Amino acid sequence: MRPVVPHKLLFQTLCVVLICALACSFILTAQAGIRGPGKYCGVIVFDRWDTCFLLSGHFITYVSDAVKNPLRPYKGTAMQVDASDVFQPMNPGDALIRKYEIIGPAPDNHYWVMLDGLELLAQSDFGPQGTATFLIELRNTGNKPVKVNSSEFGPTLLGLTPKGPFYVSDGKSEAWFTRVNLLNSSSWESGIASVKSSASYIIDPKSLPPERFQLEPGQSMKVRVAFKVPPGQYQFIVGYGGGVHEEKSVASNAISFDLNDAGIATLAKP
Repeated sequence: MRPVVPHKLLFQTLCVVLICALACSFILTAQAGIRGPGKYCGVIVFDRWDTCFLLSGHFITYVSDAVKNPLRPYKGTAMQVDASDVFQPMNPGDALIRKYEIIGPAPDNHYWVMLDGLELLAQSDFGPQGTATFLIELRNTGNKPVKVNSSEFGPTLLGLTPKGPFYVSDGKSEAWFTRVNLLNSSSWESGIASVKSSASYIIDPKSLPPERFQLEPGQSMKVRVAFKVPPGQYQFIVGYGGGVHEEKSVASNAISFDLNDAGIATLAKP
């Protein structure tokens, strides 16, 4: 004879399951979006305007101008800091570290992606039309095959005002494009009073990589991306790996360029 489960007990069990599911969902959302005090990893970047930030794949965390100088000796190095004061005006969105202690090199635990032997390069590809186009190249310079995840790339475009939708930096510059990858193009529009701005990030479909692939020793992959942005001063850089600021990541060289009123891009001093 089958046991009969009382309706009240069944209802309580369903409630517990639902609460647990909601709690798990909240925790995952919080981890993905909330930027509070804690440990942060990323390649230390000082851009062409001397704004400092940690670049971890497609995530950026700015470091306040008032406390950035202790990180200057580590420029270009993947580091870990313990932040005790973090400001994040929008969730999800970038954050600003206002107080921290340097822990040391970022842990290389391969939790998110493997970095052994990988070299990341950025190259301008303006062409005859002078469009703000770039080649992103990933090389396997090691002696073992490496699995690559295209969603872990972070093409990042930095610029001056007018301020974009991700602004939180207290320095002179901001990220016009961040939190994008090599799988999907992106665009945005914003307006303050009568001043409106729009921008787009486009991946060349002919060079669109698979979501996941493997690079053999000596192999490389190239992806062409283009930006449509207002005239001004900009800098392009790419990150790879690192998860949500949780482990070691790599960054490409930075390319500084200016865009005139005719939309023609020219290289500028770093």
